[in-house]
Amino acid sequence: MTPESRRILSCFLCIVLALGFSSAQARAQVSESLLFEIPADARAAALGGRIIADLQADLHGASNNVALLDSTTERDLAIDFVDYFAGMSLTTVNYAFKPGGKVNGQVGARFQSFGQFQEMDAAGNDLGTFKGGESLLFSGWSYRLDSTWTFGAQGFVGMRSLDREVAGLLGMDLSIHGVWPHRHLAIGAGVTSLGHQFGLEGTQPTGVLPKDLQIGITKGFRNAPFSLYVRAGHLETWDLAPAGTYDNLIDPLTGNDIQNSTFKFGDQLMRHVGLGASINLGPALSLMAGFDYRRRKEMQAAGRLGTNGLALGLDFASHRFRFRISRNTYHFAGSSTHFGIAFNPGVFRTP
Repeated sequence: MTPESRRILSCFLCIVLALGFSSAQARAQVSESLLFEIPADARAAALGGRIIADLQADLHGASNNVALLDSTTERDLAIDFVDYFAGMSLTTVNYAFKPGGKVNGQVGARFQSFGQFQEMDAAGNDLGTFKGGESLLFSGWSYRLDSTWTFGAQGFVGMRSLDREVAGLLGMDLSIHGVWPHRHLAIGAGVTSLGHQFGLEGTQPTGVLPKDLQIGITKGFRNAPFSLYVRAGHLETWDLAPAGTYDNLIDPLTGNDIQNSTFKFGDQLMRHVGLGASINLGPALSLMAGFDYRRRKEMQAAGRLGTNGLALGLDFASHRFRFRISRNTYHFAGSSTHFGIAFNPGVFRTP
């Protein structure tokens, strides 16, 4: 890498880190959006969460990390769908293009449905039903600095709505990604949802969006058909546990304190971490498994954990299409299914 490239890389990393950690001092912060928290991509969901570093270009993952684009994804279309809970769903569509040189781009949209709700007045009279959801339009660009490093920047504009409550969203994501093919190693960093919410109608608040500073490492092996993925998210905030998580309990019969046996440091650390592994069974088939500790802890109910936080997935190709499917246990009450498909629409055009 040239000295100029090193300076550019250092400046970019400083900007990403500064913007990520600045969220701790942000004022009038609004609630977190599932559009940024739930990975629509089945592969990302099966590998423990959003993919920050990867050994290969990935259009699905680029919807959240545009630095994963390269020339191999040119003119491909990716569609992802998540059947979440109780009528909730998430759909992402993005299309890659290459304007030329070292730049790759994409355009896309993300839609989150909250399902259907029953509306009642103060007297309990049925007023019918209403829907809620969030939508986002995005456009991003990746710039290949050299054979190793790629920068990414993506802007978005969107809207939240719940009956007559409406808010607008405006912001951007920044990312950086490095790959060393001879070492089978990739690292990445990024900060997402750098933006603002504007209350447009009803009582929706105006304020900054919660940011998410993330890093990731992916390691493959020369003589083994698998890769390991480690992701750390929400690094701008150390303690992600709900209030009272580490407090002692009180025995209802004796009134004595019951010592909380949770290893506080370990629990706080692991709430940032997602783990995954991918086994390649050939160029057209791979199996995936992942674990998200934070989801496992936060989605327990009455102390019941079950297989919360665990995920399994399958990635396979057939003719001109590549399919993805994964099952994620977000709660002991049931699992969610992620579907994905990618193809090049140009191959279907008649000469």
